[in-house]
Amino acid sequence: MASRDHPLLLPSFSIAYAIALAAALLAIDQLAEYMPGAWFEVLGAAVLVLCLLTVALLLQAAWRRHRERLDRRGLLWLSGAVGAALLAVVAVLGLVENAQIASVISGADVHLTKPVIESLPRPAGTTLLDEQPGLADTESISEDFTASNLGGIVPFYEAALVRDGWVEDKTSATTPIVRFTKGAFVLSVAIDQASGGYTLTVDRVLTSPSESPGASP
Repeated sequence: MASRDHPLLLPSFSIAYAIALAAALLAIDQLAEYMPGAWFEVLGAAVLVLCLLTVALLLQAAWRRHRERLDRRGLLWLSGAVGAALLAVVAVLGLVENAQIASVISGADVHLTKPVIESLPRPAGTTLLDEQPGLADTESISEDFTASNLGGIVPFYEAALVRDGWVEDKTSATTPIVRFTKGAFVLSVAIDQASGGYTLTVDRVLTSPSESPGASP
């Protein structure tokens, strides 16, 4: 029996399959390298598209076998379509759950802290990798950098920030995380020797860290 499918249908499905598969493989590679970005969302969307395309093709094949009165073979194609549909449901649930988690771990209000962290000076030889809001119900925001000279990062900020009115917490000077304060803002500089980079984090607190809670105005 001659196929009644549109002549462009199969090439269109092939192109869509190729794009979705390439996106899934790229996302898997980036996730394996722990690269910043919405790669889990890309992977979930690619899997969902692949499943929907598979469902459409298998249902088409099942209907064709039914027309040919080969219902037993049609049931095999139909069962495959059901399996692909279940995998699509899993992909949707994964995307929904990830969105809910992201709203918690990246739900900080950064309308005040974002301008602060973006106005900070940057040492030469550093590259911004990622900017990420903090937990919900906070005003925290972080930026990750690579650096060609980790040993010069803390001295750079100690010199540059003091000129800009920041006050260094001297008790943190010998720790991997050095802190500075300016009004209601707290800046943390965290050195990560293992990755060859560092992280800046700006938080906003309701009262200055130098003030006691019971201090009178």
